[in-house]
Amino acid sequence: MRKSVSIALLAAAAAAFVPAVAAQAFPLGGPQLAQRVHNGEFRGYTRTQRGFENQIWHFRPDGYIRAVADARVLRWPSHDENLQWQDIGTWRVTAGQVCVSFQGPNRNLDGCYAVTAGPGKQVRLIGRYTWEGTLEPHD
Repeated sequence: MRKSVSIALLAAAAAAFVPAVAAQAFPLGGPQLAQRVHNGEFRGYTRTQRGFENQIWHFRPDGYIRAVADARVLRWPSHDENLQWQDIGTWRVTAGQVCVSFQGPNRNLDGCYAVTAGPGKQVRLIGRYTWEGTLEPHD
């Protein structure tokens, strides 16, 4: 009984915390978005048709983007394959979204993404795919 009450209290505390974190999220747009993306680095992950992907995008000040990526692909039930690649393309901020266009293997990610900022460096890119990650100035 005591264990059940403890678990219920922990679950209630966690449920109360989630809306507080969600309330901290806000859409980035206009100058605020341009400032964060300009010479910024996005590190994030999502699931695509290739599998579970990790991407690092460096948004260069000259409008070019450089991507370094890897994906874990399930080839058959007992064997995963890890793919790695790089790509380049262009980026721009338009209508409150960051738009990317790649030349190589990331072409399936092309499009515009709304950016929602969370606590700290956390962001969510919402577009063709929904990415979870961080966005911070590139060193």
